[in-house]
Amino acid sequence: MSTVVATSSQSATHFAEPWPSGRGPSDRLRVTLMTPTDSVTLCALVGEVDYYSADVFRSSLIGSLGTAGSVVVVDLSRVTFFGSAGLRVLIEAEAVVGSAGGKFVLITGRRCVDRLLAAAGDVAVFQTVTSLAEVIADAA
Repeated sequence: MSTVVATSSQSATHFAEPWPSGRGPSDRLRVTLMTPTDSVTLCALVGEVDYYSADVFRSSLIGSLGTAGSVVVVDLSRVTFFGSAGLRVLIEAEAVVGSAGGKFVLITGRRCVDRLLAAAGDVAVFQTVTSLAEVIADAA
């Protein structure tokens, strides 16, 4: 049974310009944090991770790491766009989780995510899986 820890739709305040197409970051990206097991924390994203929405992603994910399980999973399977700003958030989060002795795993499968991760292979390499069930079975 999973527990929803938080759902974030907060807006970043450091941008002076209006959002493209009149849409703010909360309209572009939804971040949900859950604890499907005691040892696994899931951060699920839906929407676009770009320059405008990366702060929503970062504050939700990095802010939850102090109470996260030993395995942190970021589900990118419902992302429609994934830019370099999102990659920077993943690199930062993996460093935080790794320094605490935890495991950081990505659920991928979307072309926009897989292409960026492949291109960033010299900079960052992440453990990837195709489903949360794989992570839970591995953690058990």
